[in-house]
Amino acid sequence: MTLSLPRLLYLLTAVAWALLLWPQPTTIFMAACLSCLTLPQYRALQKKARCWRFGLARRLPPSRRRNFLQGVTGIVPLGGYLLMLLSCMAIPTAILVLLVSPQAAAGFARLRELQANKFQLPPEWVANIQVWRDQIAAYPRLDKMLNDFLHKLESLLGDTVSILLTRSMDFLGGTMTVLWTALLFFSLTVLFTLYSRTIRKVARRILHIPGDMLQRFVLAIHKALRGVMLGIVLVALAQGILCGLAFAVAGIRQPAFWGMLATFVAPIPAVGTALVWGPLCLSLWFTGSTMAAIGLALWGIVVVAGVDNILRPLFLRQGIKAPFFVLIIAILCGLASFGPVGLVVGPVLLVLAMQAVEEADALHAHVRQA
Repeated sequence: MTLSLPRLLYLLTAVAWALLLWPQPTTIFMAACLSCLTLPQYRALQKKARCWRFGLARRLPPSRRRNFLQGVTGIVPLGGYLLMLLSCMAIPTAILVLLVSPQAAAGFARLRELQANKFQLPPEWVANIQVWRDQIAAYPRLDKMLNDFLHKLESLLGDTVSILLTRSMDFLGGTMTVLWTALLFFSLTVLFTLYSRTIRKVARRILHIPGDMLQRFVLAIHKALRGVMLGIVLVALAQGILCGLAFAVAGIRQPAFWGMLATFVAPIPAVGTALVWGPLCLSLWFTGSTMAAIGLALWGIVVVAGVDNILRPLFLRQGIKAPFFVLIIAILCGLASFGPVGLVVGPVLLVLAMQAVEEADALHAHVRQA
């Protein structure tokens, strides 16, 4: 009874928090992920502050000044951590406001127009494409493959644009909801970081697993999140910036807006940014800008796709020791099951499963030896 009662109380605590935060599962999960990623930085700030306090205690005699300085060093870790988080959130927001917002209205209007017309092509496009179709008609198998490809491409474009328009309208129309979600995300990230040791202690006592085993799980998740951050988020940002620069050089209107769309679709395996620069290449080609279309296509195939094909596997496999094909399957399954947050959920669940198998193998070997 004395052994089970503390565990029951810990379980009641966890259930209470789960019921309280249940309406925001995505926000909670992403806050926990960001806390896991930034916890080493907070620990480093704490270590630095302790060194400063010890140095003050050695150099200064007991006085109000020393007590004041030691009190200041006590709030340095939290202040530095808050400043780091605010910078990470404020810089992308400022870039969106300054570069993308002036072009967003015209860009979304163009997308809504395309969606309303069911992505019907301009007459000059249709005339040129029909010439190609007449030539391909002599090869029935190739013609059928092309028809299937165009049908799938139309469906994919329709779904992508619908999601982008829906998310953008939700963002623009629900300002208070966005602000509340951002505040909750920021607050939970800070709380998870400040009370990480308590959370780990409660988890260890609820699950009844050794502390070193729990530490290995946390370390595996941290490496996976770092790989996702570098291999998916930063690579997508790099691809979006490269696409935006190419769009500006090619003379496409609203280049920052289309670059932002390229960033959003970049994590999609196989197609990625081609969903954006491909139609824009066709637009340049059929409007007479042949060299710009060829240059943009080469830039997308060689440079943008090269960044995706080289850096993404490199970064992901540094954090997740699994074949790249398995990672792609995990990401696709995560997207299908959890939506956009599945980009993170899929790799994290994969790492949890792999680490659980490793721990089970180690325990099994230990039992057999005993």
